[in-house]
Amino acid sequence: MSCQVPVLFLVFNRPEHTCASLERIRTARPPRLYVHCDAARPQIAGEAEKVESVRAIIQEKIDWPCEIKTLYRTGNQGLREGVSGAIDWFFEQETYGIVLEDDCVPDPSFFPFCAELLERYKDDEQIMHIGCSNLVEAHTEGLDSSYIFSRFSFVWGWAGWRRAWKKMSLSLEGLDAYRQSGHICQLIDNPWAQEYMMDKFQVTSRRENNSWAYAWFYSILKNNGLCIVPSVNLIQNTGVGEAGATNTTKQNTLARRPARQMNFPLRHPGSRKPHPELERLFFYVSQKSRFRLALWHFLRIIGLR
Repeated sequence: MSCQVPVLFLVFNRPEHTCASLERIRTARPPRLYVHCDAARPQIAGEAEKVESVRAIIQEKIDWPCEIKTLYRTGNQGLREGVSGAIDWFFEQETYGIVLEDDCVPDPSFFPFCAELLERYKDDEQIMHIGCSNLVEAHTEGLDSSYIFSRFSFVWGWAGWRRAWKKMSLSLEGLDAYRQSGHICQLIDNPWAQEYMMDKFQVTSRRENNSWAYAWFYSILKNNGLCIVPSVNLIQNTGVGEAGATNTTKQNTLARRPARQMNFPLRHPGSRKPHPELERLFFYVSQKSRFRLALWHFLRIIGLR
């Protein structure tokens, strides 16, 4: 399935993953391909060679007619500044597009799915994100529509617009006011989950983690934005749980579920209202399971978190 939408490809130090994801991009043949590659960390032995191998793969494997733009860092930026800076760079030049990391292998139908919805909602300020992984597809694949609206922004293979990314606050500006407003209650009806998310946002604001994704999640919530989630999982994450992963090093079998094909023509939902039960499920699979949330809450009460 060909793709007429520009793609930002985020790579780093994993040649095998880069090859697998690039092959799917190659099948789609986007007309413009942006490639961001961070520089190796000097303290990691052998990483420089891996980064050079990845950059060589980019040079060798792009064999379809397309405009290629590269942003190859000479000093390591890290996950937070590196990825957010790459997306800044991308949307400075494109009004909308697709963002893929090296370990996110899409089903071929991912590309036309994103393309159609990027165009459909290009001027709709409320829709801020198209996230194409769905780890609860058993609960959504039987729906009447091809996708639903959610407040959760899944970033394992996604698409978006410049107009939305302009609202990104990497520093989580206005977080104290957001907490006091009580708007986090709109995300999920579980008080412990609300408390957990606010804690995550505060940790991110204090730069105690290396996440750009929590800053983007917060920016969407702060602006009362909505995200699109497909009724079937369109992305397989092949890097979760690996030692070389920069952020998702814990084993997660669910996250590795295979990508599936989206059927066309797309069936558009009649309502934009997020479904409370699905929002709870999205929280439990992407943040904390019910048991781990209860444990986190208990440890917090006794002062150990």
